[in-house]
Amino acid sequence: MRNKILPGAGPFYYNGNKVGILIFHGFGGGTCSDLKYIAESIHDNKGYTVHLPLMPGFGTTPEDLKQTKVNQWIESMEHSFKVIKQQCEKVIVGGHSIGGVLPFLLANSHKIEGIFSISAPVGIRGLGPIIAPFINLFLKYHKIESDKFKRDTNGKWVGYDKIPINIVTKIKKVISEMKDNLPNINCPAILFQGRKDNQIKKNSMEYIYENINSTDKGKVWLENNEHPILDSPDQDIIVNQLIIFIERIKNRD
Repeated sequence: MRNKILPGAGPFYYNGNKVGILIFHGFGGGTCSDLKYIAESIHDNKGYTVHLPLMPGFGTTPEDLKQTKVNQWIESMEHSFKVIKQQCEKVIVGGHSIGGVLPFLLANSHKIEGIFSISAPVGIRGLGPIIAPFINLFLKYHKIESDKFKRDTNGKWVGYDKIPINIVTKIKKVISEMKDNLPNINCPAILFQGRKDNQIKKNSMEYIYENINSTDKGKVWLENNEHPILDSPDQDIIVNQLIIFIERIKNRD
């Protein structure tokens, strides 16, 4: 049983027309609040139906996240797609960070009209992913700068003060599955990455772009962006580019 959801963490569902946008948040301790602005903006501008689910383990307690398994994320992803597919004729799927990895898994087993990813990693920079299994023998949680995130976003950020070390191993597994699936992706795709992002491997966007089999694909460097997406300096560029991408797909037969 999931603990009580933190106020403002989500999930969010914006009822609209027959074009559905399914968006997954990142897995760094934040919640749906990270993507609420983007979700609301594309809904308000074009009336799309937008589903922004809260993934298992997030928006409740760090202890919940520690116990969450990869298959629970996959099951939630599948369920969220079925929910929006019941209402919409065309569904475009995207996300931020590890949430941006999930669409490439979903597209391997379902017909979706398009994919967008924002700072989806093919690897995490630094020694953290390598030494995490050893650290986990002694430390169970890693403190994150939640107070700073809240200050920088005028209190909009909602998430944890700490995240379990064991999430690193789970994230590596999800990324590995995505890499295996990339050659099977042939739907339209648009990829974004922050030029100042020092958390993911620098070649992440390029790797995904080169390894998917989509003939309709694009890359957008966000010149002022780091990894966080909430209140990011280039968030309106993301919104505008997404609307152009979605409208083009919407008008196809």
